Amino acid sequence: MRRPITFGLSMLAASATLFASAGTARADENGPSGCNKNVCIYTAYTGSGYQVWGEFDHTNVQDGHLDFWGPGRPRVSSPNGYWPANHDTRRYAGKGSGKVCAEGWSRVGGKWNSVGLPCVTI
Repeated sequence: MRRPITFGLSMLAASATLFASAGTARADENGPSGCNKNVCIYTAYTGSGYQVWGEFDHTNVQDGHLDFWGPGRPRVSSPNGYWPANHDTRRYAGKGSGKVCAEGWSRVGGKWNSVGLPCVTI
């Protein structure tokens, strides 16, 4: 009976370590980042270029999206919809160096409004 308990405790400790090290999506951010109004942009250098992602910083957006563009990265948009504050978009890959931007958009009363446009140099 002692062996299954030891195995169970080992599995529990391993699971706790995995969750403790997971952290936030920004844990591996190693490139420049910045915020403007209600939008933040984050970057990470990879072996073959960079990744960019972002979030609405401090206010939930009921209907909106984030646009990203930069070197080696055609303009791309996150899905339209509800975005809770501090919820990261997926990551988008790019190559090269230069200015990388993210613009946040919110639709209220059928009209699109820019809610922030941070840019960083990668």
